[in-house]
Amino acid sequence: MKNALQNSKVTEMNDIQLIGVVGAGTMGMGICEVAAANGHKVQVYDVNQAFAGQAHEALQARLKKRVLRGKITAEQAGQISRSIRVVSELDALKVCDLVVEAVIEDLAVKQQLFVKLEKLLSEEALLATNTSSISVSAIAAALDDPQRLFGLHFFNPAPVMKLVEVIAGVETNPKYIEQAVKLCRSWGKKPVRAQSSPGFIVNRVARPFYGEALKIKQEQLASVEHIDAVMTEAAGFRMGPFELMDLIGIDVNYAVSQTVYQAMFNDPRFKPSLIQSEMVHANKLGKKTGKGFYDHADGAVRPKPEYQYSEAQFDQLIVPEELTYLSVLFSEFEYDQRKWQGDLVIISGCQILMTDGQTARQHEAQSGQPTCLVDVSIDFRKAKTVNLAFGPMVNEFMQHRIIAMLNHMGKQVLVTDDQPGMIAMRTMAMLINEAADTVFNGVCGPNEVDLAMRYGVNYPKGLLALGAELGWDHVVNTLQHLQRWFGDDRYRLSPYIRNQL
Repeated sequence: MKNALQNSKVTEMNDIQLIGVVGAGTMGMGICEVAAANGHKVQVYDVNQAFAGQAHEALQARLKKRVLRGKITAEQAGQISRSIRVVSELDALKVCDLVVEAVIEDLAVKQQLFVKLEKLLSEEALLATNTSSISVSAIAAALDDPQRLFGLHFFNPAPVMKLVEVIAGVETNPKYIEQAVKLCRSWGKKPVRAQSSPGFIVNRVARPFYGEALKIKQEQLASVEHIDAVMTEAAGFRMGPFELMDLIGIDVNYAVSQTVYQAMFNDPRFKPSLIQSEMVHANKLGKKTGKGFYDHADGAVRPKPEYQYSEAQFDQLIVPEELTYLSVLFSEFEYDQRKWQGDLVIISGCQILMTDGQTARQHEAQSGQPTCLVDVSIDFRKAKTVNLAFGPMVNEFMQHRIIAMLNHMGKQVLVTDDQPGMIAMRTMAMLINEAADTVFNGVCGPNEVDLAMRYGVNYPKGLLALGAELGWDHVVNTLQHLQRWFGDDRYRLSPYIRNQL
C-alpha cells in the first residue's frame, strides 16, 4: 500500500524529503552525505550488503576525522550519520521521492535497474542517474515513462566538489530539470544544465587537456615532467595532465576517452592515445598500481624538469607603449634601461612573441628578426615559470640574456623545442575550441560551460572568458596554423569562434 509520500505529487523542491541512493561506492556514499548534510533522510542500497555496511562505517570514520580537524561539529557528524540508513532490499526504496543511481558505467546494468525502480516507485517519484558519460536518453529508453529520468552528475569527492551537471535526455520533462536545479542549489552546489550528449560538458570539454598532452609526448617534444610543469607553473592549472591521469587512474581516463570517441562517431578531436592504451596493457595505471607516468612507490623521487638559469648581464628591454596580453609579464619589472616604444617586446635585439601556432623559425622567415616565443599563461604576473622556444637566429648570447632577465624577474625558465603552438597554447586553444563547439552544438550555454570547467575540474578561468581575453583572432590563428602544420582535422575551428570575430 502506497503511503502519503507516494500519493502526494512531487512538484516542488520542498516535496523531496526521502532520497534513495543505489550504489554504496565512493560516489554513492558521497551523494548520501551531501543529501544528509542538507536535512534529507537517505536510504542507500547496494547489491553487496556487506560492502554497503562497510561503506557506511567508513563514512562515519571520515566524519569523525573531520570533527577532529574542526571542519564540522560532533552534532553535525551525528546528524549526517543518523540520516543515512543502509537497506538490504531494493524494495525499501519504494517510499523515496527521488532515487539517484550510482552504479557501474554499463548501459544494460543501468537500464535494468531503472526498469525495476520504475515499477517500485510512485509514478510521481523522480529518477536520476549519476552516469559520467552514458547517454541519459539511452538509459531512459528502457522506461515506460522516460520523461521522469534525468542526469545528476556529481564530481568526486561529491561532498567537496561544487559542480553538478543536470542532464536532460530527449524525453526528460523540463519541469524536473528545474526541480533538480533548485534541489542542487539548496545543497550549496553549482548546478549547470546540459543536454544529453557524449561526455556531457566537463568530460567532453576536458578531453584535450589529456589528449593533447599525450600527443605532445608521443611526438617526443617534451618529457612528462616538463609538460606538467608548463601546464601548472607556467600556464596556471592546478595539476598537470599526467599527474592528474595518475590520480584518476589511467584506465579510467582511457575508458572515458574511448566512450566519448566512439559516441562522437570517431571524431578525430577525441581520438584516444596509443600511449594510454599501452599503459593500460602494462597495468601501469597510476597511483592505484604504484606506477603510471610517475613512480608512486614509497620513497620514489619525482623527476624535475630541466630549468634554465643564466647569470649573464642583460641590457636593452623594449616594451610596447600600449599594454598587451604578453607585455604584462614585463610591466611591473623595475629596470632603468627599459624603453616604452613600438608594438613588440624586444630583449637584446630579439623579438619576444607569444606563440600563435607558428614556429619561431616561421616568424623569423617572415620578419627577418631573431625570435623567441613565449608559451601562454592564464596570468603572466602570477606564473612561477615561463616556457620559451628559440628560433635558429637567436644566438647563445641572446638566449642567455633573455633567460637572465626572466630569472632576475623571479621566473624559472623552461625551454621547449621549436614546434607549433608549443605546449600550453596548443592545449588551451584546443580546450577553448571544444568549449566553443559544445555551446555551438546546443549542449549548454556559454555561462554553463565556463562554470562547469571552473567548478568541475578547477580550471582557474572559464575557457570562453579566456578565449575573449587572449583575443579570438589569436585563438583562430593558433588553431589554423596547427591544422596546416599537422594536416589533422582535430584542429578544425568551431563556427562559434568564427562568429566572435
